[in-house]
Amino acid sequence: MSTPPDRGLDLLSTLTRRVLFAPLADPGRAETVAERLRTAISLGILAENEQLPPEADLAAQFNISPVTLREALNELRSAGLVTTRRGRGGGTVVSGPLPDQENASVEQVSALSSVDLRDLADWRRTIATESARLAARRASERDIALLERGVGNAEMSLSAVQARRADSRFFIELAAASQSARLSRAAIRLQVDYAPILTLVYTDKVTRRGAAAILRTLTTAVREGQVEHAGRAAAQAVDLVAARAAMLHAQGWETS
Repeated sequence: MSTPPDRGLDLLSTLTRRVLFAPLADPGRAETVAERLRTAISLGILAENEQLPPEADLAAQFNISPVTLREALNELRSAGLVTTRRGRGGGTVVSGPLPDQENASVEQVSALSSVDLRDLADWRRTIATESARLAARRASERDIALLERGVGNAEMSLSAVQARRADSRFFIELAAASQSARLSRAAIRLQVDYAPILTLVYTDKVTRRGAAAILRTLTTAVREGQVEHAGRAAAQAVDLVAARAAMLHAQGWETS
């Protein structure tokens, strides 16, 4: 069972929630609300068994009607991501344990072409490399502490889902350490697109260990202010995952 994030220390949760739960420009899109909540669950920002805010409060936060919110929650319930208890003391909670995310990931990536994968990896490399270079110049002690914790989570990951969450959160925290709001927003959106790919890539234990080792090197470079070394390590981490993804794609996303 997953452990809810430490809200007192988790700046990533604050940053990510601000992006994912921002008011919608188009107040009529239940699909957009469902995707944001799905993203929060996927990244572990909403933990398993965590209760969502009351529907009226959540609808107001998204700037949507309660009817639209209920449509979004119905979609998540159908996917097995949340459950709702009615009556006094009830509410909507994130399911725990979550449905088989490996099978869901295969469905999500099955339509991706080799060009799609290459483009995603190119964009991920661009964001990660620049985030790392800027973080090596600008990261605070607090930022570095969060990166260190992120590396520890990656090193201790025992499953594909744990490794994917650790990877996603690390690179979002890396972007936050760059002190660039635009890079942070781009990193969050990219990790959402890349999450199903990471889930499948990290079914391989060797890849999990290799990626964690590179993230350790990257964190050290950021802490010591080694700008170019940090950028190279970030690119190496992205390329390790991209190579594994390309191989899985070639064999029809068969992970066993």
